[in-house]
Amino acid sequence: MGKIWGDRITPKAIWHVVKAAATRASINNLPPHDLRRTCARLCHLAGGELDQIQFLLGHASVETTERYLDCKQNLNHAVNDNLGLEDT
Repeated sequence: MGKIWGDRITPKAIWHVVKAAATRASINNLPPHDLRRTCARLCHLAGGELDQIQFLLGHASVETTERYLDCKQNLNHAVNDNLGLEDT
């Protein structure tokens, strides 16, 4: 303890830190994939673009990212409906 081994942190080392924090917070079951999903949702809530979140997660398909975020395109109320470009 207290010694530096190497020049980077391994995924296993990060997981040990996360598991220790989860134990301190009384979280008994914390699957790693839940952390990925939480990261994606926080990015989305902070205004992150869907394609950027897709890139972050390494998804080949945007549909996979949409499932992670539990969101679908709403074509009845599309985001571009309120751009003020009405035909006059």
